[in-house]
Amino acid sequence: MTSLLLLFGVFFVLLIIGTPIIFALMGAALVVLASIDFLSPQLALQRVYAGLDSFPMLAIPFFMAAGSLMERGGISRRLVNFSSYLVGWIRGGLGHVAVIASTIFAGISGSAVADTTAIGSTMIPMMKRRGFDSSFAASVVAASGVNGPVIPPSIPLVLYGVISGVSIGALFMGGIVPGFMMTIGLMVLIYVKASRGDWEVETEPFSMSGLGTSFLSAIGALVMPLIIVGGILGGIFTATEAAVVATVYALIAGLFIYRELSFSQLPTLFRQAALNTAVVMVIVGVANLVGYVLTIEQIPLALSDWFSDRITNVLLLLLVINILLLVAGCFLDGGSAIIVFAPVLLPVTTAFGIDPIFFGVMMTVNLMIGTITPPVGLSLYIAAGIANISILQICKAILPFLAMHLVVLILITLFPDLVMFIPDQVYDL
Repeated sequence: MTSLLLLFGVFFVLLIIGTPIIFALMGAALVVLASIDFLSPQLALQRVYAGLDSFPMLAIPFFMAAGSLMERGGISRRLVNFSSYLVGWIRGGLGHVAVIASTIFAGISGSAVADTTAIGSTMIPMMKRRGFDSSFAASVVAASGVNGPVIPPSIPLVLYGVISGVSIGALFMGGIVPGFMMTIGLMVLIYVKASRGDWEVETEPFSMSGLGTSFLSAIGALVMPLIIVGGILGGIFTATEAAVVATVYALIAGLFIYRELSFSQLPTLFRQAALNTAVVMVIVGVANLVGYVLTIEQIPLALSDWFSDRITNVLLLLLVINILLLVAGCFLDGGSAIIVFAPVLLPVTTAFGIDPIFFGVMMTVNLMIGTITPPVGLSLYIAAGIANISILQICKAILPFLAMHLVVLILITLFPDLVMFIPDQVYDL
């Protein structure tokens, strides 16, 4: 346990003084290795490389590329238009439109930041023009972006799947019910707020003709999540192969169906996707070195024994872990937190008989809530920037939506079958 305290102590000290997370992780691991006279530059580099030598990791660059292609190809605008005809006639309409558009886009991007950016750039100015409070508009979009990495595909779930060795496809299926629970919860909250405030309906009354026209316009985007989820469910391709299919489809849709992409834009898009991927991959490689340190020091086993001696109730254990992760999510982005905490916590939860697929989805839901909690919540800063408001304003407005997400987290913690129902049906787990 001394090595664990040293590891996290050095890590958080480096973070506090402004060290990038990659170097904070590397520095903490090297300090522990030096403290046990096990430091070798060659060994450290080998462990970093070994962390990247994984076929499932190929899903990350392809999903990032697919999200960029679909966003730049006019997808977000068409999704907003379709969502407007679908739910805009409900009281609090544009709020519902933002939630539904984000949910559909979540089936494309796999990233909370991409979801918030793509939908927010369209919805927040539109909501402001219709008289919505800027703080409310920004908070709705930021809260809806939490769905991005929960509804498949999901980059954080890919990371967890690689670390844990469990089926990424099963993890994707496990995120479906919690993701839609979060969507419904946000819409109920918006409806209640709109009813109490006696808000007027902001869009035209519902019409089948308008819905049909907008559906045909957006069908290229709506097919993408069906291809990803349907292909995995049907056993046609793996989650990694689904990422490749999604990228090829997004490329064809942007160039030839919607024709809003040009070949001259592709180098810039692919370069940005490569840069985003590089950031994630370097963190993964360094985290593998951290995992090696944990293994040789037998920290997971010691931690599991420590919890077993003090906690006998599974729900109490999950409560403690949820609190730990919620606090961590305030200071680390979701992907980094999964890389840091999954190797430590997985042996503990396994010892208590907790399904690793359930735990991965619960962990992801928990840490994605961190995208809307200060001081590091990226979605908060993005939405506040688009709405041109201060971070304090959006932090106050986001509280009811944050509470709703926490309710969903509590429900899936108390009732694991909400997560496991679809994976159990599909994979006979």
